[in-house]
Amino acid sequence: MSLRVRVFILIEAALFLLLAYKVISNPATLVFCILGVLSLCWAANMRRGRLLRTPLMIFGSIAVIVSVFINPVAWWMMLVGVIVVLFAGSKTVSSGGLFPWIRKQFVSVRTTEDSGDRNAEQHQWIGDMAIGQSVYEWQDENISVITGDTIIDLGNTILPKRENVVMIRKGFGKTRLLVPIGVGIELNHSALIGKVEFAGTEHTLRNETLHLYSDDYDTAPRKLRIITSALVGDLEVVPV
Repeated sequence: MSLRVRVFILIEAALFLLLAYKVISNPATLVFCILGVLSLCWAANMRRGRLLRTPLMIFGSIAVIVSVFINPVAWWMMLVGVIVVLFAGSKTVSSGGLFPWIRKQFVSVRTTEDSGDRNAEQHQWIGDMAIGQSVYEWQDENISVITGDTIIDLGNTILPKRENVVMIRKGFGKTRLLVPIGVGIELNHSALIGKVEFAGTEHTLRNETLHLYSDDYDTAPRKLRIITSALVGDLEVVPV
């Protein structure tokens, strides 16, 4: 995490604490905010009386929003966030701007002879990742990332004549795999919300698991097993 990101988080955290202090130190605002929260909780847990649920949710939402945004500190928090987003958006994708997830990361994978020692490859938790920008030797991929887009290009490598594995676990973001024509593909993907494009068809997932095979999976000498999961995000498998 860069210094600028830490400074931004520190400023927002300080403003949030100041906002909380302002709300707590004002009895009228505090009571109004508590009433709003209680109304929302009551409406969320209400099993009967649906006619009463909507007014409670409207009142609770208005009460919480007014209690927060009546304080100038909340507007300062929003102003700082907008300025930072605009500043980051003005940067090019290659430079990355303020946020690390704007910057594209290219990783070329190299295999080494097994020496018996611990061989760990560090992956970033947040940010876009692209594997296969240049020619590289293949090794099975196992990636975990919190948020960001991931691109794996298999066109610059030669897959061994066996079952190769790509495993990706992700919180939020899009995943794209570029697979050479002639490779048999097995796809096992699960997501809370997202879409899957595979073999020319599109599937929409809502807390579902999708298990598909390419038409040439049984006869292809080189096979690729793709195991992916995401909270929110799309998956695209593209033949190249």
